[in-house]
Amino acid sequence: MEKTLLYHYTSLSHLIEIFKTGKLLTSQTEKMLKVKKPGLWFTTNSKWEYSAFKGFNDGKKQFDLNTPEEFEKYIGCARLVTNLSSLFVTFAKYKHKSKVNPLLWDKMSEIGKSKGANPSEWYATFSPMSINNLDIEVYEGGEWFKLKKENGEFDSDLFNRNLEKTFVFKRGKEMEEKMMKEVELNKEKDNLNIEKPIEEKVEPVIEEKVEPVIEEKVEPVIEEKVEPVIEEKVEPVIEEKVEPVIEEKVVQVIEEKVEPVIEEKVKPVSEEKVEPVVEKKVKPVIDEKSEELIEDKKKLETAKSKGILSRVRNLFKRK
Repeated sequence: MEKTLLYHYTSLSHLIEIFKTGKLLTSQTEKMLKVKKPGLWFTTNSKWEYSAFKGFNDGKKQFDLNTPEEFEKYIGCARLVTNLSSLFVTFAKYKHKSKVNPLLWDKMSEIGKSKGANPSEWYATFSPMSINNLDIEVYEGGEWFKLKKENGEFDSDLFNRNLEKTFVFKRGKEMEEKMMKEVELNKEKDNLNIEKPIEEKVEPVIEEKVEPVIEEKVEPVIEEKVEPVIEEKVEPVIEEKVEPVIEEKVVQVIEEKVEPVIEEKVKPVSEEKVEPVVEKKVKPVIDEKSEELIEDKKKLETAKSKGILSRVRNLFKRK
């Protein structure tokens, strides 16, 4: 029994996204419409599926891409191929399996038919499919070519050749080049704007902030705090404590102890003891014995008193 092939039609730009995820995902539109079980749609039509049309804007107007030739020109045309299996359900069964709103189901059929599609050719599955289990083909010049070679390698030349001739790729390239030029111009302008402020702003900041701070704060602190402390504390202590102590103690002890002792002891001994003894004891003796002795004694006394007095005077002279 001959196998029935199913086809999922898409663009080369969307095929790139499929390569990134490694999977063909279920309908994003149905997810947004809150369908409980969104479907992944295929068709048995091997030429083209008209319900796969895409809205497009070329920068001038909005229009639909309805044919593989239009796809090829603007966004590239590709399809993924698999065999019909029990994983798929017809569009009629999809209505019950997905629990879709009947009004939405009717609308899907209506739009498809308006584009020339046949809903009886539609099949859906409810799980994503790995691209490793799918064949990939690219539409080029009215024919479909396999993107996977017989040895399993990817035909990058076929893919790149068809991608680079699309409108979106060319427009994207132009926009990219234009943006790059604008970026380079902006960089040059930025560099000019950056260089000028550096000369105008940086140099003044260094001169105004750094130099004044050193002069005003550092130098005054050294002069006011360090020098006064040395003068007030060190020099006064030497003058007040050391010099007065030497003068007051040494000079006063010599004067008070040595000189007064000489005056108090010498004078009384000479005057009180020598003279009274001579007068009281010698005079009576002189009267009884002889006047000659009296005169001799007086001469001796006079000589002695003169010697004592001269010594006392000498002491005062020394003072």
